[in-house]
Amino acid sequence: MSSIAFLSVAVAMKRGAKRPPTRLEVRIEPGIDFEATHVVYRVTVRNRGEAIARDVLITPKILHGPFVLDEPPKAVPVLKPGSFGTASWRIVAKGEPGELEVGARIAYWDREAGTRHEAPAPPLRVDLRPPALRPVYVTPAALKERASRSLSVENAFDLSVPAERAFPVVVDALSGEGLEKIEEMTYAAGREFVGQASFHGLDRQKTSYAVRVVASRTKGGSNLKVLVFVQAEESLFGFTWRVRESVRRALEARGHQP
Repeated sequence: MSSIAFLSVAVAMKRGAKRPPTRLEVRIEPGIDFEATHVVYRVTVRNRGEAIARDVLITPKILHGPFVLDEPPKAVPVLKPGSFGTASWRIVAKGEPGELEVGARIAYWDREAGTRHEAPAPPLRVDLRPPALRPVYVTPAALKERASRSLSVENAFDLSVPAERAFPVVVDALSGEGLEKIEEMTYAAGREFVGQASFHGLDRQKTSYAVRVVASRTKGGSNLKVLVFVQAEESLFGFTWRVRESVRRALEARGHQP
């Protein structure tokens, strides 16, 4: 998921006929890390030469896609030979995630040669669209085993209605997102309520996705927790976004009902 660019600048120093030229060689390594609510674009600059690179400025830019990068350029004051510096930025979606293409421009100063240089980081393009899923049944035991080998994220939602009213609405909403309901159970006693449901689906590569919903009401009020499990790291952002939006829409619709 990362690309590498090489930039070599040869600088001849005329301080003595026998002194070899000082070489400044910069290596640029961009990459993307996937989180549940955003992605992280990072650029590492390595000084593989013999001269010092100073005032290294990395300026990122969204080249394509419905995304926002609102953090400023970042600087590495000094890169000595053999050292490196890494800068990173958060990228969030403006709406439904799509394809993202991001790049950067690196500028730095060679004080010995008295020159300033610029180099582009090779653009990275990744597909952050929510995966297309088909509902596939597995046993509760098999789902638990798959979940244990997956990345997981927990989302909490405030409930404006009692948990027992919100729970079936959320279950119905998730069933419409290409997920198969694997199990569902409820418990009610007096003023207490607990509802739990699990879902599973596969994408075109037969990679597993799972969701677990827990709604509860106690004397302190009602709350909802949604756990998302993905086996493909690059799908973490898109799938979490889809589940969160599905639950949010369902709760908003339920909140407007009498």
